[in-house]
Amino acid sequence: MTALAPRVPCTVVTGFLGAGKTTLIRHILENAGGKRLALIVNEFGDVGVDGEILRSCGVDSCPEENIVELANGCICCTVADDFVPALDQILSRSPKVDHILIETSGLALPKPLVQAFQWPTVKNRVTVDGVVAVVDGAALADGNVASDMDALAAQR
Repeated sequence: MTALAPRVPCTVVTGFLGAGKTTLIRHILENAGGKRLALIVNEFGDVGVDGEILRSCGVDSCPEENIVELANGCICCTVADDFVPALDQILSRSPKVDHILIETSGLALPKPLVQAFQWPTVKNRVTVDGVVAVVDGAALADGNVASDMDALAAQR
């Protein structure tokens, strides 16, 4: 009997615009403890700001070729069209990655994305080890979900 290859763990980082998702991910990349990481960045709009910030950080644990940017704005709406091919691209890399991070846009809902990890083409290769929701603490203390509600409304 052949042993199945271990599934690659994946962490989904979600939260509203400006909550600190990119800052958290950069911290993780800079403190990977020798693990080889890959990153899927889900951008909203034509200009990929977060992807560029992370791509240009020069962290050895996550080389530029391991950063895949999806510019569709809502990964939860286009899982089959965008996410699965991005995952295939990352899993075909050599050397193999130890962990995958996904940064959703400030609009994405994580539930449809997490459900995609149960698809037959995904479930034997990748597993969700956690969903981290980043929040803007100062905005929440003021009764808002984001510090710039106008920017959030414009993004919606």
